Amino acid sequence: MDTSPPCLPPADAPPGAFADLRLWAIAADQKAKLQRRGPHPAIWRIPPPDLAPLEQLAASRPPQSLKLGKVSTVVPVELPGYGPAILKHYLPTKKIDPRNRFGRSKALKSFFAAESLLRRGFQAAKPLGSWSTPAKGSFLLLATCSGMPLHKAILEVEGDERAQLLQTLAQTLRRLHRAGVAYRDLKPSNLLLHLPGTRLEDFVFVDHDRNRFLAQTVPQALALRDLAALHAGLPNAVRTSERMRALQIYCPQIRQAACWQSCAPTLIDEAARRHHRWVPPALFTGSPRSKA
Repeated sequence: MDTSPPCLPPADAPPGAFADLRLWAIAADQKAKLQRRGPHPAIWRIPPPDLAPLEQLAASRPPQSLKLGKVSTVVPVELPGYGPAILKHYLPTKKIDPRNRFGRSKALKSFFAAESLLRRGFQAAKPLGSWSTPAKGSFLLLATCSGMPLHKAILEVEGDERAQLLQTLAQTLRRLHRAGVAYRDLKPSNLLLHLPGTRLEDFVFVDHDRNRFLAQTVPQALALRDLAALHAGLPNAVRTSERMRALQIYCPQIRQAACWQSCAPTLIDEAARRHHRWVPPALFTGSPRSKA
């Protein structure tokens, strides 16, 4: 009996292919989470380093930090015996947080989510370890990964090169949703890109705090939220015609009137509620010519 994990099917594969992947991946996700044992569980994929210096560095919010947010800090670190890595510190929000104690910390959730994405065949920063400390919050160590944020990388190409990039992006998102992954925060800044962006492997997903992994294809309402976040964060230089072609690749039925009317208003309204660079022209908000 073949026990090897299913490969990520192509975007237009029959539904059964994705059903097999989702079934296998959900079972593997649940098995991985059994490693949460005891109060403030720690999980490691490398030999555990000395945690005290890492916690002190994160708490100091040093100037070399990659992010100094209200709820988290991201710091580049050097791990003895391993090399460069990224430390994400989720700041404590209360003196006693039962989520951290019982293995439901944001850091551990992100750890499992990154592994879940990798398990399904998508690229993500490799998680190295996660832990929490009473009154100090939770911590996530990730392997460093290269790439340029999508909203910057897409400005490096134009014409046919940008069309190819957007085509691969649309196919990647279709595969993501058919694999049961609702990203829920799919801003362009959460998608790193290696140009020319013509392979699945060129797209690296980061920031997994809100990911959901479903046993079925992502429902339309959740999928549209992902598309709206991406659509809203792309720069003005990405033209309406380019966006529309990408949307047709993601959903070949979008030019049919019924499909358009059920999707377009939600997509545009959701995008309009976000801080974004692009305002839809009237032409884009109207009904397309039906091919039905």
